[in-house]
Amino acid sequence: MEDSLPSAQSPMRILYRHYGGENTKPRPSYYSKVLALASLLRAAEQLGQTPELVFVNDQVRPGPVLSLMEASGEVLAVKGGSDRKTLRDTFSREAARRVPADQFLWFAEDDYLYRPDALRHIADGAASLPMADYLTVYGSTALDVQASNRRAVHRARPGASGSGTVQVAGLDWYPAAYATSTFGLRAGTLREDLRLLRLCALSGGAWDQTSWMVAGGYLPFTASELAEDLLPFRSGPPSGWPKAVARGAVRVAVTARALRSPSRRRRLFASDPELVHHMEGHIDGARDPLSERTAAIDWAAEAAETVSWARERGITDGLEVPS
Repeated sequence: MEDSLPSAQSPMRILYRHYGGENTKPRPSYYSKVLALASLLRAAEQLGQTPELVFVNDQVRPGPVLSLMEASGEVLAVKGGSDRKTLRDTFSREAARRVPADQFLWFAEDDYLYRPDALRHIADGAASLPMADYLTVYGSTALDVQASNRRAVHRARPGASGSGTVQVAGLDWYPAAYATSTFGLRAGTLREDLRLLRLCALSGGAWDQTSWMVAGGYLPFTASELAEDLLPFRSGPPSGWPKAVARGAVRVAVTARALRSPSRRRRLFASDPELVHHMEGHIDGARDPLSERTAAIDWAAEAAETVSWARERGITDGLEVPS
């Protein structure tokens, strides 16, 4: 496996995937995609080396978000049609680039609020955690490495509470169970894991969580879950059988990929506290419990400070004052 340390000469490359529409998820009152983008740009100011900012835009119309992107980095217009397809295509484009294997790539979604120190801590973690193949700064579910074999076992206490915790620049990093589609890795790791990541994105359900389980060498589905898809006539209507069988076939292939040799099992590390906030309202069962340090963060205050930062720089359209 390649050395995990990033090159001092290679700036962080941020792939910010933005969709021009909205979904129906509950959102906090201060939410806007302009706020999310402004928080990322604010965090980029704290990096010692100017990052490469690439905005992957799907169905984006002229407006304040696009104007801010055009003033801040490279804009790449795509016709993805879904988050899954856009991410798979972005993986392929980045893996094909001829860049140093140790350049650090950060894949970002467009509805996260960043703390101003988030990207700096990510860069510090990438430079100081040679045991980490992937990094995330969202999610508090810790992996019990000692208890896990082919099935991932979660620690009862969330966050950095057990063995394996490493402190870098005052921030704790710990072995994590999974991440969302906002995460970082080296270019060389992406090339090696490209087929796996593209395949996992087709597995349906919480496919991003499936990706991290498979990359780590943990079985993502039980035999009963696979049987439910492969034998849908037991419970589902006939109209859904073809889709279920197709999904089941992909999940069998994904499960087989989880049987990796120990030398190829990837390690995911997460920060405690979380450094970004997914701007969604409460949805029962959508998240595991937060760590104590994450639960103590006042994200409305972080949003207000980001709004002030943005307005000082003439960014006003599309921003709501947090209440």
